[in-house]
Amino acid sequence: MSENIKHVLVTGGAGFIGSHLTRRLLAERREVTVVDDCSNGRRENVPNSARFIEADLTEEDTCREIGKLSFDAVFHLASQSSGALSFEDPIGDMKSHLYTTFSLLQLALEKKVSHFIFSSSTTLYGDPTYLPADEKHPRNPKTYYGTGKLACEDYVLFFSSRGLPVTVFRLPNVYGPGQNLQNKKQGMVSIYLSYILEGRPVLVKGSKDRFRDFIFIDDVIDAWMMAFLNPVAIGKTYNLGSGQQSSVEQVLVGLKAACSKPDYPVEFANGTPGDQSGMVLDVSKIQKEIGFKAKIGLQEGLKKMVETETGK
Repeated sequence: MSENIKHVLVTGGAGFIGSHLTRRLLAERREVTVVDDCSNGRRENVPNSARFIEADLTEEDTCREIGKLSFDAVFHLASQSSGALSFEDPIGDMKSHLYTTFSLLQLALEKKVSHFIFSSSTTLYGDPTYLPADEKHPRNPKTYYGTGKLACEDYVLFFSSRGLPVTVFRLPNVYGPGQNLQNKKQGMVSIYLSYILEGRPVLVKGSKDRFRDFIFIDDVIDAWMMAFLNPVAIGKTYNLGSGQQSSVEQVLVGLKAACSKPDYPVEFANGTPGDQSGMVLDVSKIQKEIGFKAKIGLQEGLKKMVETETGK
Protein backbone atom coordinates (compact mmCIF):
# COMPACT_ATOMS: atom_id res chain seq x y z
CA MET A 1 0.00 0.00 0.00
CA SER A 2 2.49 2.63 1.15
CA GLU A 3 4.83 2.00 -1.80
CA ASN A 4 2.49 4.32 -3.72
CA ILE A 5 2.51 6.97 -1.00
CA LYS A 6 4.94 9.71 -1.98
CA HIS A 7 3.90 12.78 0.00
CA VAL A 8 3.18 12.58 3.74
CA LEU A 9 1.73 15.34 5.92
CA VAL A 10 3.06 15.31 9.51
CA THR A 11 1.33 17.59 11.99
CA GLY A 12 3.37 18.36 15.09
CA GLY A 13 6.48 17.46 13.14
CA ALA A 14 8.68 20.01 14.92
CA GLY A 15 8.08 18.27 18.23
CA PHE A 16 9.84 15.36 19.89
CA ILE A 17 8.02 12.42 18.32
CA GLY A 18 7.09 14.19 15.10
CA SER A 19 10.66 15.19 14.25
CA HIS A 20 11.87 11.60 14.71
CA LEU A 21 9.05 10.42 12.45
CA THR A 22 9.86 13.07 9.83
CA ARG A 23 13.48 11.99 9.66
CA ARG A 24 12.48 8.36 9.22
CA LEU A 25 10.04 9.18 6.42
CA LEU A 26 12.68 11.27 4.64
CA ALA A 27 15.18 8.42 5.00
CA GLU A 28 12.67 6.25 3.16
CA ARG A 29 12.68 8.80 0.34
CA ARG A 30 9.22 10.22 0.90
CA GLU A 31 8.29 13.86 0.49
CA VAL A 32 7.26 15.31 3.85
CA THR A 33 5.38 18.46 4.78
CA VAL A 34 5.50 19.42 8.45
CA VAL A 35 2.89 21.68 10.04
CA ASP A 36 3.63 22.95 13.54
CA ASP A 37 3.00 26.15 15.49
CA CYS A 38 6.25 25.66 17.47
CA SER A 39 4.45 26.19 20.79
CA ASN A 40 6.38 23.21 22.12
CA GLY A 41 8.37 22.01 19.12
CA ARG A 42 11.29 23.86 17.56
CA ARG A 43 11.96 24.89 13.96
CA GLU A 44 15.49 23.48 14.14
CA ASN A 45 14.03 20.02 14.76
CA VAL A 46 12.67 19.94 11.20
CA PRO A 47 15.16 18.69 8.57
CA ASN A 48 15.84 21.14 5.75
CA SER A 49 14.69 18.57 3.21
CA ALA A 50 11.14 18.70 4.58
CA ARG A 51 8.69 21.43 3.65
CA PHE A 52 7.82 23.37 6.81
CA ILE A 53 4.68 25.37 7.48
CA GLU A 54 4.73 27.23 10.81
CA ALA A 55 1.06 27.73 11.54
CA ASP A 56 -1.64 27.08 14.12
CA LEU A 57 -3.96 24.26 13.08
CA THR A 58 -6.78 25.73 15.16
CA GLU A 59 -6.95 28.60 12.64
CA GLU A 60 -9.20 28.23 9.60
CA ASP A 61 -6.61 29.90 7.36
CA THR A 62 -4.13 27.12 8.17
CA CYS A 63 -6.53 24.40 7.09
CA ARG A 64 -7.28 26.27 3.88
CA GLU A 65 -3.55 26.55 3.18
CA ILE A 66 -3.01 22.83 3.80
CA GLY A 67 -5.96 22.06 1.57
CA LYS A 68 -4.03 23.49 -1.39
CA LEU A 69 -1.39 20.78 -0.99
CA SER A 70 -1.47 17.35 -2.57
CA PHE A 71 -0.59 14.61 -0.08
CA ASP A 72 -1.20 10.87 0.14
CA ALA A 73 -1.09 10.16 3.88
CA VAL A 74 -1.35 11.95 7.23
CA PHE A 75 0.36 11.38 10.56
CA HIS A 76 -1.57 13.56 13.01
CA LEU A 77 0.44 14.30 16.15
CA ALA A 78 -0.25 17.98 16.74
CA SER A 79 -2.04 18.84 19.97
CA GLN A 80 -1.47 20.21 23.43
CA SER A 81 0.34 17.30 25.09
CA SER A 82 0.22 17.81 28.87
CA GLY A 83 -2.46 16.56 31.21
CA ALA A 84 -1.43 19.12 33.83
CA LEU A 85 -1.54 22.03 31.38
CA SER A 86 -4.98 20.99 30.17
CA PHE A 87 -6.38 22.15 33.54
CA GLU A 88 -4.80 25.58 33.09
CA ASP A 89 -6.38 26.19 29.66
CA PRO A 90 -9.16 23.66 29.02
CA ILE A 91 -10.65 25.58 26.09
CA GLY A 92 -7.28 25.82 24.37
CA ASP A 93 -6.74 22.15 25.05
CA MET A 94 -10.11 21.30 23.50
CA LYS A 95 -9.40 23.33 20.37
CA SER A 96 -5.96 21.76 19.95
CA HIS A 97 -7.57 18.33 19.92
CA LEU A 98 -11.08 18.46 18.52
CA TYR A 99 -10.91 21.31 16.02
CA THR A 100 -7.61 20.27 14.48
CA THR A 101 -8.44 16.58 14.31
CA PHE A 102 -11.91 17.11 12.82
CA SER A 103 -10.59 19.57 10.24
CA LEU A 104 -7.78 17.23 9.17
CA LEU A 105 -10.07 14.21 9.01
CA GLN A 106 -12.48 16.06 6.77
CA LEU A 107 -9.65 17.25 4.55
CA ALA A 108 -8.14 13.76 4.39
CA LEU A 109 -11.49 12.28 3.40
CA GLU A 110 -11.97 14.86 0.65
CA LYS A 111 -8.48 14.14 -0.70
CA LYS A 112 -8.99 10.37 -0.46
CA VAL A 113 -5.69 9.86 1.33
CA SER A 114 -4.39 6.31 1.64
CA HIS A 115 -3.80 6.35 5.39
CA PHE A 116 -4.58 8.62 8.37
CA ILE A 117 -2.59 7.69 11.47
CA PHE A 118 -3.68 9.29 14.73
CA SER A 119 -1.53 9.62 17.84
CA SER A 120 -3.72 9.05 20.89
CA SER A 121 -2.90 8.46 24.55
CA THR A 122 -3.39 5.80 27.21
CA THR A 123 -4.41 8.59 29.60
CA LEU A 124 -7.93 8.07 28.27
CA TYR A 125 -8.11 4.85 30.33
CA GLY A 126 -7.94 6.86 33.56
CA ASP A 127 -7.22 4.80 36.65
CA PRO A 128 -7.20 1.22 35.36
CA THR A 129 -9.71 -1.30 36.67
CA TYR A 130 -7.41 -4.15 35.60
CA LEU A 131 -3.83 -4.53 34.41
CA PRO A 132 -2.34 -4.90 31.95
CA ALA A 133 -4.90 -2.71 30.20
CA ASP A 134 -5.92 -3.90 26.74
CA GLU A 135 -7.66 -1.91 24.02
CA LYS A 136 -11.08 -2.95 25.38
CA HIS A 137 -10.40 -1.40 28.78
CA PRO A 138 -13.07 1.18 29.76
CA ARG A 139 -12.18 4.70 28.75
CA ASN A 140 -12.50 6.96 31.78
CA PRO A 141 -10.06 9.90 31.47
CA LYS A 142 -9.19 12.08 34.46
CA THR A 143 -7.95 15.15 32.54
CA TYR A 144 -9.19 17.50 29.84
CA TYR A 145 -6.28 16.19 27.78
CA GLY A 146 -7.38 12.56 28.05
CA THR A 147 -10.98 13.53 27.36
CA GLY A 148 -9.84 15.36 24.24
CA LYS A 149 -8.01 12.27 22.99
CA LEU A 150 -11.10 10.14 23.67
CA ALA A 151 -13.33 12.48 21.69
CA CYS A 152 -10.82 12.59 18.83
CA GLU A 153 -10.73 8.81 18.68
CA ASP A 154 -14.50 8.76 18.30
CA TYR A 155 -14.23 11.21 15.41
CA VAL A 156 -11.48 9.12 13.82
CA LEU A 157 -13.65 6.01 14.00
CA PHE A 158 -16.62 7.92 12.58
CA PHE A 159 -14.56 8.99 9.58
CA SER A 160 -13.35 5.39 9.27
CA SER A 161 -16.99 4.37 8.84
CA ARG A 162 -17.19 6.91 6.02
CA GLY A 163 -14.36 5.22 4.17
CA LEU A 164 -11.21 6.94 5.44
CA PRO A 165 -8.38 4.42 6.09
CA VAL A 166 -7.32 5.11 9.68
CA THR A 167 -5.11 3.67 12.42
CA VAL A 168 -5.07 4.82 16.04
CA PHE A 169 -2.10 4.36 18.36
CA ARG A 170 -2.54 4.85 22.10
CA LEU A 171 0.81 5.95 23.48
CA PRO A 172 1.95 5.68 27.10
CA ASN A 173 5.11 7.49 28.31
CA VAL A 174 7.39 8.01 25.31
CA TYR A 175 10.96 9.10 26.04
CA GLY A 176 14.29 9.49 24.31
CA PRO A 177 16.75 11.96 22.77
CA GLY A 178 15.24 15.18 21.54
CA GLN A 179 12.56 15.66 24.18
CA ASN A 180 11.99 19.27 25.17
CA LEU A 181 14.09 19.62 28.33
CA GLN A 182 12.76 23.14 28.90
CA ASN A 183 9.18 21.90 29.34
CA LYS A 184 8.72 20.99 33.00
CA LYS A 185 5.06 20.00 32.56
CA GLN A 186 5.28 17.22 29.98
CA GLY A 187 7.39 14.08 29.78
CA MET A 188 8.35 12.43 33.06
CA VAL A 189 11.79 11.23 31.95
CA SER A 190 12.76 14.49 30.28
CA ILE A 191 11.60 16.52 33.29
CA TYR A 192 13.72 14.52 35.70
CA LEU A 193 16.74 14.60 33.40
CA SER A 194 16.42 18.36 32.94
CA TYR A 195 16.79 18.93 36.67
CA ILE A 196 19.97 16.84 36.77
CA LEU A 197 21.48 18.65 33.79
CA GLU A 198 20.60 22.01 35.39
CA GLY A 199 22.28 20.97 38.66
CA ARG A 200 19.06 21.27 40.65
CA PRO A 201 17.46 18.61 42.90
CA VAL A 202 15.02 16.47 40.93
CA LEU A 203 11.47 17.51 41.81
CA VAL A 204 9.07 14.56 41.73
CA LYS A 205 5.38 15.42 41.90
CA GLY A 206 3.74 12.38 43.44
CA SER A 207 4.87 9.07 44.87
CA LYS A 208 8.01 7.26 43.75
CA ASP A 209 5.90 4.07 43.74
CA ARG A 210 3.77 5.21 40.81
CA PHE A 211 4.41 3.11 37.73
CA ARG A 212 4.13 3.51 33.99
CA ASP A 213 4.68 1.77 30.69
CA PHE A 214 7.70 3.53 29.17
CA ILE A 215 8.58 3.14 25.50
CA PHE A 216 11.68 4.44 23.73
CA ILE A 217 11.16 6.78 20.78
CA ASP A 218 12.85 4.50 18.21
CA ASP A 219 10.41 1.72 19.07
CA VAL A 220 7.44 4.04 18.55
CA ILE A 221 8.66 5.06 15.11
CA ASP A 222 9.38 1.43 14.19
CA ALA A 223 5.79 0.49 15.06
CA TRP A 224 4.33 3.36 13.06
CA MET A 225 6.36 2.47 10.00
CA MET A 226 5.36 -1.20 10.30
CA ALA A 227 1.70 -0.19 10.41
CA PHE A 228 2.25 2.24 7.55
CA LEU A 229 3.36 -0.70 5.42
CA ASN A 230 0.62 -3.07 6.55
CA PRO A 231 -3.03 -2.96 5.36
CA VAL A 232 -3.94 -5.13 8.36
CA ALA A 233 -3.60 -2.00 10.51
CA ILE A 234 -6.36 -0.14 8.67
CA GLY A 235 -9.35 0.51 10.88
CA LYS A 236 -7.53 -0.65 14.03
CA THR A 237 -6.71 0.83 17.42
CA TYR A 238 -3.52 -0.33 19.14
CA ASN A 239 -1.84 0.05 22.49
CA LEU A 240 1.73 1.00 21.63
CA GLY A 241 3.86 0.34 24.66
CA SER A 242 6.61 -1.89 25.97
CA GLY A 243 4.24 -4.04 28.00
CA GLN A 244 6.62 -3.63 30.95
CA GLN A 245 5.80 -2.02 34.28
CA SER A 246 8.40 0.44 35.57
CA SER A 247 8.20 2.61 38.69
CA VAL A 248 9.15 6.24 39.10
CA GLU A 249 11.88 5.06 41.43
CA GLN A 250 13.34 2.83 38.70
CA VAL A 251 13.42 5.82 36.35
CA LEU A 252 15.21 7.95 38.93
CA VAL A 253 17.77 5.23 39.67
CA GLY A 254 18.37 4.66 35.96
CA LEU A 255 18.81 8.33 35.15
CA LYS A 256 21.17 8.95 38.06
CA ALA A 257 23.23 5.91 37.08
CA ALA A 258 23.39 7.02 33.44
CA CYS A 259 24.57 10.45 34.59
CA SER A 260 27.13 8.82 36.94
CA LYS A 261 25.44 10.56 39.87
CA PRO A 262 23.92 7.72 41.93
CA ASP A 263 23.43 9.92 45.01
CA TYR A 264 21.83 12.86 43.22
CA PRO A 265 19.24 14.60 45.47
CA VAL A 266 15.52 14.10 44.87
CA GLU A 267 12.67 16.09 46.41
CA PHE A 268 9.01 15.07 46.51
CA ALA A 269 5.89 17.22 46.24
CA ASN A 270 2.16 16.74 45.79
CA GLY A 271 1.01 15.09 42.58
CA THR A 272 -0.47 16.85 39.56
CA PRO A 273 -4.23 16.95 38.81
CA GLY A 274 -5.57 13.84 37.08
CA ASP A 275 -2.30 11.89 37.34
CA GLN A 276 -2.67 8.12 36.95
CA SER A 277 -1.43 6.05 39.87
CA GLY A 278 -0.22 3.30 37.58
CA MET A 279 -0.39 1.94 34.04
CA VAL A 280 1.00 -0.97 32.09
CA LEU A 281 -0.33 -2.08 28.73
CA ASP A 282 -1.42 -5.32 27.17
CA VAL A 283 0.39 -5.15 23.81
CA SER A 284 -0.57 -8.58 22.51
CA LYS A 285 -2.81 -7.14 19.78
CA ILE A 286 -0.09 -5.10 18.08
CA GLN A 287 2.36 -7.99 18.42
CA LYS A 288 -0.05 -10.45 16.85
CA GLU A 289 -1.38 -8.25 14.04
CA ILE A 290 1.64 -6.31 12.81
CA GLY A 291 4.48 -8.18 14.49
CA PHE A 292 5.73 -5.29 16.61
CA LYS A 293 7.57 -5.78 19.89
CA ALA A 294 9.57 -3.10 21.70
CA LYS A 295 13.31 -3.77 21.52
CA ILE A 296 14.80 -1.23 23.92
CA GLY A 297 14.37 -1.72 27.66
CA LEU A 298 14.08 1.16 30.10
CA GLN A 299 17.62 1.17 31.46
CA GLU A 300 19.16 0.88 27.99
CA GLY A 301 16.89 3.64 26.72
CA LEU A 302 17.73 5.95 29.60
CA LYS A 303 21.43 5.44 28.93
CA LYS A 304 20.99 6.20 25.22
CA MET A 305 19.04 9.35 26.04
CA VAL A 306 21.59 10.66 28.52
CA GLU A 307 24.51 9.91 26.20
CA THR A 308 22.85 11.83 23.38
CA GLU A 309 21.78 14.81 25.48
CA THR A 310 25.16 15.17 27.20
CA GLY A 311 27.34 14.28 24.21
CA LYS A 312 29.19 11.63 26.21
